[in-house]
Amino acid sequence: MQLLSIGVEERDMSGKEALFRKAQIRKPDGLDIEEKKAGDLLFLNYTSRQDYDSGTIKSVQDKLHQYVADTVSEIILEDLQSEMVEKIIRDEYFYFEQEERNKILRDAMAIMWGGNPTVRSEVIRSRWRSRVWKRIMEHLEDNDELVLEGFIRFRMKDFTRELEEAVDRAVDDLLIEKEYREFIKLLRYFVEIQEPKVDEVHVQLGEDKKYILLDSSLHVINNDMLEDLAKEISDKEISHDDLLISSLITIAPRKITIHQCDRIKNTELLNTISNVFCGKVTMSKEGVLPKQ
Repeated sequence: MQLLSIGVEERDMSGKEALFRKAQIRKPDGLDIEEKKAGDLLFLNYTSRQDYDSGTIKSVQDKLHQYVADTVSEIILEDLQSEMVEKIIRDEYFYFEQEERNKILRDAMAIMWGGNPTVRSEVIRSRWRSRVWKRIMEHLEDNDELVLEGFIRFRMKDFTRELEEAVDRAVDDLLIEKEYREFIKLLRYFVEIQEPKVDEVHVQLGEDKKYILLDSSLHVINNDMLEDLAKEISDKEISHDDLLISSLITIAPRKITIHQCDRIKNTELLNTISNVFCGKVTMSKEGVLPKQ
């Protein structure tokens, strides 16, 4: 007596392997599993050698549906999600190098399940698992057959859409990162082609949130070029952070010490300076007093 069938595309090696393995582990007592091929699909048929009365068979089917819902929801959320993301990347972002596609995959999975300040990752997973489980149970109420790919395609559109959005965000992050690397490379080039105007620069954030630049003798650095740069704040509304980077590139010192670095909340600024002046930057929590 056949009670229920689960189908999977024969070419879907990941889905097939996960289904066959987990179905055997979760096989309800008293039931057998038979494999059968139909076209491009492979089916696992849950069968029983017993004949049931109407009351008993309803109980057996309800228990079997729960087993199947547990198995299939786990396969979708744990075994197939990575393959689904890889397919999205292959279809939409095939022009990236393999290493970049691997990074997009890792970052997209982290975005999908990484949580945020208001929702923990465990909660996100639990919510999705509950949704998928309920949808499988709803499907089995009216059907004694479930084809894995078809179920995902038609009943999991919102899940697929969230995976696509996670991939899109990962791609945006990758492009921003690539632009940042190019930006750093350009700034390094500007520094390398210039002759250092001083050997050492000390940087400290003043009480007015403006940066103070001192030379190796702790005298405030003032020259015509820096004064011209300072005017650009009022002319073009350049931030003090941007002015600091421009000033350091203009001076091109051999060594930079950033004092009271813990007062500078813009960590991206500190990272940029460290990356542009690679190996020349020292971060210090100690303050320094300018000499008159």
